[in-house]
Amino acid sequence: MKTKLAIIIPYYKITFFDKCLKSLANQTNKNFNLYIGNDNSPNDPIEIIERYSDSIQISYQKFEDNLGKDNLVFQWDRCIKLSKQEEWLMILGDDDTLEPNVIEEFYSINDNKLENIEVIRLASREINEKDESITELYSNPELELAKDFFLRCQNGKGRCTLTEHFFTRKAYLKHGFKNFPVAFGSDNVAWLEFPDMGNVLGINNAIANIRISSENLSSIKDRQLGFKRVEGYYRYYRYIIKALGNYFSLEEKDFILNRAYFRLRIFNRSNIEAIDFVLFMIGQIGFKRTLGIIKRNRNRNEK
Repeated sequence: MKTKLAIIIPYYKITFFDKCLKSLANQTNKNFNLYIGNDNSPNDPIEIIERYSDSIQISYQKFEDNLGKDNLVFQWDRCIKLSKQEEWLMILGDDDTLEPNVIEEFYSINDNKLENIEVIRLASREINEKDESITELYSNPELELAKDFFLRCQNGKGRCTLTEHFFTRKAYLKHGFKNFPVAFGSDNVAWLEFPDMGNVLGINNAIANIRISSENLSSIKDRQLGFKRVEGYYRYYRYIIKALGNYFSLEEKDFILNRAYFRLRIFNRSNIEAIDFVLFMIGQIGFKRTLGIIKRNRNRNEK
């Protein structure tokens, strides 16, 4: 069978890397190529990689600079460039795992179902350091418009990280990952743009495990990084409305712009940028709705 899947791991953290590779070695179908791009990590993964080199087709590259520290999207891009011409791609977190049937389920999808599909979404759940589930299973409709899934995630009813998605090389080359501060929202925008706002295919009997560990939590407590994340939220929300606003209703744009404005006032108190964004909102949703967003956020700050 032709190998049409490349799994890309942008490697930096070693703590759970063995579990990540073990989950790939345990796949019931190993018809994939694995590409690992080491972002100049202080922790050499070679010993772990060699442990699985007989059971997985692995290509490994250590880069000379820690690009992900300053530009995570560029790190993703250079890792993808390690791959060949596989039709489908997956970016797997170096601490995440896949259930043993994921690749088998990917290959079992009927070609008719893949017609006009550029993104496939797995079911997912969050796990802790002991591999215990800490959330319910997030499942998805078999077919769902990209816009509807985005809004579902914004309401806390879905996940949209890299690990639980397959996407076509064609869509990636067409759109690329948009570059926001610390890549916050870069994946969210991709799952709108890669399918051209069309349908995403969901497979719920294959599960991706997204790890939440002390390493994740310590980064959340980093104040400077926190502000960059808030800025990332603002910039990707604004980008969505500017680039894709025609796909959203007036009420949906109001909802997204409200979230953007709230974050703008957290990371940037500049009146110049605030005025610029207010004018942008007026152009998108009108004066009355824009005034409502300003008032809602003023009341929120006063509480």
